[in-house]
Amino acid sequence: MSDNRWRRVEEFFHRAVDLAPEARSAFLGEVCGADESLRREVESLLAHESENGNTFAGGVEEDVPRAIAHYRISGKLGQGGMGAVYRATDTKLEREVAIKILPRSFAEDAGRMARFTREAKVLASLNHPNIAQIYGVEERALVMELVPGEALKGPLPLESALNHAKQIAEALEAAHEKGIVHRDLKPANIVVTPEGKVKLLDFGLAAVASSSDGDPMKSPPITIQTTSGIIMGTAAYMSPEQAAGKAMDKRSDIWSFGVVLWEMLTGHRLFAGETISLTLAEVLRGPIEFDELPRATPPAIRNLLHRCLDRDVKKRLRDIGEARILLDEPSPVPPAPVRRWIPWIVAGVLGIALLASITAWLRPGAANSNAGAAHFFLPLPPGTSATAHIMSTQVVPSPDGHFLALIARDRSSGRSNLWVRPLRSTLAQRLDNTVGAALPFWSPDSREIAFFTDGKLKRLPVSGGSVQTICDAPGDSDGGTWNQEGVIVFAHYGPGSVLMRVPAAGGVPMAVAALEKDESWHSWPQFLPDGRHLLYFAVHQEAAEGAIYIQELGSTKRVLVLKNSTRGVFAPPGDLLFVRERTLLAQSIDKKTFQLVGEPVAVAQDVAFNEKNGRNAIAVSGNGVLAYRGAAHSMRQLTWYDRQGRPLGTVGTPGEFINPSLSPDEKSVAVVMGTSGNLDAWVMDLTSGVITRMTRDSKVSIPSTPLWSPDSRRLAITQVNFKVQDVDLPSGKIAPLAKDCGAQDWLPDGSGILCTASGSGGEKLLLTGGVSSLAFPVTAYGRGDFRFSPDGQYVAYFSDESGQDEIYVASFPTFAPKRRISSSGGRHPLWAKGGKEIVYVTGDGTLMSAEIRTVSNLVAGTPKVLFKSTGFDFGRFAVTADGKRFLINELVQKTEGENPDITVVLNWAAGIR
Repeated sequence: MSDNRWRRVEEFFHRAVDLAPEARSAFLGEVCGADESLRREVESLLAHESENGNTFAGGVEEDVPRAIAHYRISGKLGQGGMGAVYRATDTKLEREVAIKILPRSFAEDAGRMARFTREAKVLASLNHPNIAQIYGVEERALVMELVPGEALKGPLPLESALNHAKQIAEALEAAHEKGIVHRDLKPANIVVTPEGKVKLLDFGLAAVASSSDGDPMKSPPITIQTTSGIIMGTAAYMSPEQAAGKAMDKRSDIWSFGVVLWEMLTGHRLFAGETISLTLAEVLRGPIEFDELPRATPPAIRNLLHRCLDRDVKKRLRDIGEARILLDEPSPVPPAPVRRWIPWIVAGVLGIALLASITAWLRPGAANSNAGAAHFFLPLPPGTSATAHIMSTQVVPSPDGHFLALIARDRSSGRSNLWVRPLRSTLAQRLDNTVGAALPFWSPDSREIAFFTDGKLKRLPVSGGSVQTICDAPGDSDGGTWNQEGVIVFAHYGPGSVLMRVPAAGGVPMAVAALEKDESWHSWPQFLPDGRHLLYFAVHQEAAEGAIYIQELGSTKRVLVLKNSTRGVFAPPGDLLFVRERTLLAQSIDKKTFQLVGEPVAVAQDVAFNEKNGRNAIAVSGNGVLAYRGAAHSMRQLTWYDRQGRPLGTVGTPGEFINPSLSPDEKSVAVVMGTSGNLDAWVMDLTSGVITRMTRDSKVSIPSTPLWSPDSRRLAITQVNFKVQDVDLPSGKIAPLAKDCGAQDWLPDGSGILCTASGSGGEKLLLTGGVSSLAFPVTAYGRGDFRFSPDGQYVAYFSDESGQDEIYVASFPTFAPKRRISSSGGRHPLWAKGGKEIVYVTGDGTLMSAEIRTVSNLVAGTPKVLFKSTGFDFGRFAVTADGKRFLINELVQKTEGENPDITVVLNWAAGIR
């Protein structure tokens, strides 16, 4: 049974197990529909539970012992989706506790036990006065705090309701800071003690943000409470995206928080349909009558409810901490009738307050003030999107903290540019002559920006002026830094690359440090404030062995600061910022010994990183301005389209797929899928939709597309260490095929592969594999996406020699003659119609077609528009040999982490001190 189907069976079982027979039958008919096999699987589990789940006097199941370790069980408190909860006595400490016990029939299932263990770990990570505490774990038992009191009910006096809401917000904020989403927030899971303290219970449905790698120890539970009334309650408090079966994040809890606050104020449920379906329909589309709130509800609280209960998740309140701050001092003024202009007034006040905070922060000496940290989201300029460097720094504060340099890609041309935004302004300005810019870094006086483009390292004054070329920097780059003495140190990306130094005025780069054994390359240099010492990251062949070092310029000795899978950033006056498991951490560093002292402290959660190349999306100024980007997650659906852009059907179920590649026999599609650091190649059968893993923990390079051999029996896959694997599908055997290069395409006869590699003068091509290696001329222009024509006489590819990426076709192996095919940009060319057509995609997601004739000479027709798609996976697609059908990896759901907004924090250290 597939994982997705088993999850559905498990979910329906838990939702039906405690229903009366008539209600159970109606429920299964409703959720299973015409899928009789699904219903039989659920009913089989229900029958097994009926046979093995009898109870005996005292309210304890037969298979539950009367004592576990030194805990004596005295009675049953309730039933949850992941197990029953019992009252027990801790005979050692002589206190009452609650014990959650997994039924023995479940405990025999390794997957269920893994999820149970995960629940214990989730709860253990939460130490907050408003969250029920965990005391320990015994055999299939979780020992928890027994919370006295009653479940939350409304209506409540305004002061009590807001006090309870503040405590709930504080508990959720603590959970969200650890990347944990409750997913089942409702009054039944909120207990108010006799002293008035609020306790949140049952994080059994919590979803840890990083648990998406298929490991059952990390898989989030999907069970739901089981009695008819509780199912209705759960449905009533679900967010619209949860009710629609879409991916969720912390904003789902914010919606549920709004529903609970509404109930505390009004005394009745916001959504209360007669059936599950009607309740969910109300959640998805029902009107929200804010006039039903008590007249004494302050305007600020009304506005808070508007923001929490916005069905558009992008417009919903982003952080529960904002609600907690507002609830500290709600306005006591009686409300006027709700007007449409109220949100604009609130937005204006917030905008003025934010600008005031920024202005105060930019005053001389503000960095030493006792002001708290201030957070805001920085949208990319209109008409732009995130660049391909999704796992590297996109926004870099100037050393004085007055400006932000950012790289954004123009949606129409597909080319990136350098932008600058003053912190005092809401507008960013694009800098001229910066097309193709990447990885900017500042001069120490904050007056100039250096950046990489067109195989060069360049510099440009922020105030405007001409662009100066500093030196050649062919291939991809991996960051740079600039000191007070006018020295720049920068890094190349890829095996064998070392740090290079060059005068900022221009010159010939020279190596700074040599690679040690098993190091792949050095990256992300940063001068410390003294301008003499360099902090940098050493990418290792094994990601876990990567390390952050400090080395004095001109010396061969270095100091190990920290072993980590991604780079570090020095934050004045004395902290090291680094990312570990999507958490941004800060730890003090001794400025004399360069050793870390104290314990690391969490600064932010769910930060983008890539442990395969050591990159992460963080940057900091000298006066406490921090910028970072959230981790990206997306669900995609493989969908067939015809040449007119009409959908023809889907393949399989949605998943976090990238880089689809259609087999020559058109029976399968290969994709890349997995978690950061462990991307693998998978093959999906196009008939059944069944997907099979072909590699395990192979660390496939993100830009790499699995390449099918002409006989559809082998895959060439590029790893992050620039080694190419040859995967034999029938046997599963994996063998090396090439090294120090990235695979581009198989020769039509399957005798070898064409690869690209970094050369001293730029990008070079290698033909390797079954034949001896053959090198082709090096070019300083960026090139890629090489694809052979069916007869092997020509090759299609993109090149930026014209100033933007365009499609070319050239004879092979001479590359002469050569013809430009596209006229307004293009990437990812594919051959169709037996080599008589090339299809490609433009920067705005438009699929184009150009006829090709190669009988006597190379002739290309005028490109024609086929159709436009908004859901491309970096523009990648597949096409059948006859050119009639296109397989698009469509985006169907993306989380907050993939939103291109950047989080900017002023005085970031104040938030953790």
